[in-house]
Amino acid sequence: MVVYFGCVSQSEATAVETSSSGSRLVGARRDALVLVILICAVMLLIWNGNAFFHNLRFAGEDFGSEIRIASTALTLNVALILFGWRRYVDLQHEEEMRVEQERRAVVLATTDFVTGLYNRKGFADRAGELCADAAARRDNVVIISLQINRFKTINDQHGYETGDRLLKCIAEALTNELGGDAVIARLSGDEFAVALGLHADELARAEEFAETILHAVTRPFVIDERIMQVGAFAGIASVPAADARIPDLLRRADIAMDHARNGRVARPIWFDAGMERALIAQGEIEQGIRYGLDHHQFVPYFEPQVDLATGEIVGFEVLARWNHALSGVVGPDVFIPVAEESGLIGRLSEQVIAEALREAAAWDQSIKISVNISPVQLADSWLAQRIVRILSESAFPAERLVVEVTESSLFADIDLARSIVTSLKNQGVRLALDDFGTGFSSLGHLKSLPFDIIKIDRSFVANIHTKRESVAIIRAVTTLASALSVPVCVEGVENEAAFDTVITLGCAIGQGWYFGKPMPAEQARELLDSRRRAGDPPLSSAAHG
Repeated sequence: MVVYFGCVSQSEATAVETSSSGSRLVGARRDALVLVILICAVMLLIWNGNAFFHNLRFAGEDFGSEIRIASTALTLNVALILFGWRRYVDLQHEEEMRVEQERRAVVLATTDFVTGLYNRKGFADRAGELCADAAARRDNVVIISLQINRFKTINDQHGYETGDRLLKCIAEALTNELGGDAVIARLSGDEFAVALGLHADELARAEEFAETILHAVTRPFVIDERIMQVGAFAGIASVPAADARIPDLLRRADIAMDHARNGRVARPIWFDAGMERALIAQGEIEQGIRYGLDHHQFVPYFEPQVDLATGEIVGFEVLARWNHALSGVVGPDVFIPVAEESGLIGRLSEQVIAEALREAAAWDQSIKISVNISPVQLADSWLAQRIVRILSESAFPAERLVVEVTESSLFADIDLARSIVTSLKNQGVRLALDDFGTGFSSLGHLKSLPFDIIKIDRSFVANIHTKRESVAIIRAVTTLASALSVPVCVEGVENEAAFDTVITLGCAIGQGWYFGKPMPAEQARELLDSRRRAGDPPLSSAAHG
């Protein structure tokens, strides 16, 4: 095998020579010209010298003038020779310096200045050489993509200088574990890549190498007398070297690494074609979302919320649906994750909320409209102003709007979340804590954040008759909410048995298919009109009678 670490190899020297061939040709011509002049000066010196001695032997009365002329010519020739030789030496020195500078430029262009490993360009060049060598041996090329987890936290807590020292420790650990048979690179801030050649019957060793890498970089490091430890995720991709294109292989390893990261998997993940198909499908969904937003294909659906004691509709939760031109109505589980990942969730949510508020503005003024806010949106410091703008444009009363935020989204930036919810409360908007019991809320947060409603996640209701823990949790939440004078809304009421149970446990508001499935605006309006004409019969009786 060839050593491929962060040093200049023979191929790099060749690259320097190739890249500077034009300038070296000019330098060669210049050196040749100086050499010709020097040779001419020497020949002239010899000729003048012969003339000098000839005149010295046969000169008559003009001896003195001939001597002066000859000595002057000799002196000029000697000076010209010395000047030419000095200039020739200077040019040789300049050429050596130029070659050295070009060599250093190649090294800087292909080396990560923090770790001394290859950078992205250097990795592509050296992995290409490795691929050519492996193809000659009919081996496979394996690329391992590695991402460090929690590295940003190290920078934030201890500073970038400490983060750089940690990167150097990680680079040293990789070098020590893999030896000289691999191409190792730092591609970006917290991403590394390893390329190596293996025989087809030794591919199982690739996973062993990846596991070794994970253990090496996630062990504790002592830096400035402090113990620091990070996590890591790894993806592996391999093809026969004869068929390999390094950029494509690295992309596949990155896809596998993303699967490991998204699934919080602590072991290496092999790339398979299904991952790429899923990524392509996600890209198509993203493009479809952009088109749908431009053509207003995303519409609000309304799920009834019912007063459990009286059966009256007290509000609707707004849920997004996609009126796809070919697929029909598409549920949120298909497009919401893609919209969040692609940064389109804010625009999508605002479009759906605005449409919902325009539709519901003329409904019974006692009906509340609940809208969900994504954790991604809660990171936007202008969120409160955006919602107030939508209220103003749709002429919807702020006191009829309920903004639902999940408890887990509060902890990314609790101060920003507190600022946003306080701004909304000051405008008269009501706030609901959604999916309570599935995150990390504390009594302190419930007390400090001005929530008007607590919503119990549907997962507890689904197991309400099979797991005693679910009943205990619901009872504890209703007791806590009662002490705080906050009503509880329970989701996922799907049948009469669950309906009866949540009433006995002290829940005030319920929603679920037992009361009605999510429906478009026209059906929601017709439902309200029919109930008003019928004198508001209990919705459970109307839905199932």
